[in-house]
Amino acid sequence: MKISLIEARDLSEAWFLCLRKTLTEGYEYKIERGSYKGQYRKELDLTAVQVKNPATKPLIPSVPQGVPPPTSMEYVESYLPYLMTAHKAKEEQYTYGQYLEKQIPQVIKMYKEDG
Repeated sequence: MKISLIEARDLSEAWFLCLRKTLTEGYEYKIERGSYKGQYRKELDLTAVQVKNPATKPLIPSVPQGVPPPTSMEYVESYLPYLMTAHKAKEEQYTYGQYLEKQIPQVIKMYKEDG
């Protein structure tokens, strides 16, 4: 297994660096089932990304004119509750937020008491 390490200044740069590394160093495989059966994809084994300034705006990549963006701010904002709350949609088995939500009051208390 090859581990790829990427250091970026912001999320936009991180996206482009991940894309470049995937295109230059990723391995190609054929999709064997599902709606994309027969198509090919490239992927990296394992990637760790360090973003020095993750809150820098815009949070989504700025792409050249004519290139479709990988996401939108609307999608990011709609995905945030999935990450931060325990609320599950009908078809979901879990959310990441259900593991985090219970810890938030404890973390706030800790910072209030200990700084």
